[in-house]
Amino acid sequence: MRARAVGILFNEQQDVLLMRRRKEGRVYATLPGGGIEEGETPAQACARELLEEVNLEVDVLEEVLTLENQGNQEHYFRVVWRSGEMRLGDGPEGVRHSEQNWYNPEWVSVDDLDGVNLVPAELHPLIRTMLENA
Repeated sequence: MRARAVGILFNEQQDVLLMRRRKEGRVYATLPGGGIEEGETPAQACARELLEEVNLEVDVLEEVLTLENQGNQEHYFRVVWRSGEMRLGDGPEGVRHSEQNWYNPEWVSVDDLDGVNLVPAELHPLIRTMLENA
């Protein structure tokens, strides 16, 4: 089992940050995050992954969900934007980005979430609840 750390970030307009993906013919979206490295806590990995993937420094707040997804244990955190300009970062996603393996970070209105193939599907109600309780 691989452990992952994932950040849930809203902007001032209450849009959520998603990573749009195209891989092996599939088009879908995820929340930004990735593998936890040896010696890292899940919260530390979350902050590192957001910097690598979307060029944003964040403060990691509370863990809001832990789930098993496709053999991975995933830790989901509420995060807040500290600094940086949102763009595809300089981490592995930026290096691997190609026409066949495509990454595109973007802000998506929570009202438009039903039209997004967000994986895993359990995230739709979590994101809505987090926004309502913000």
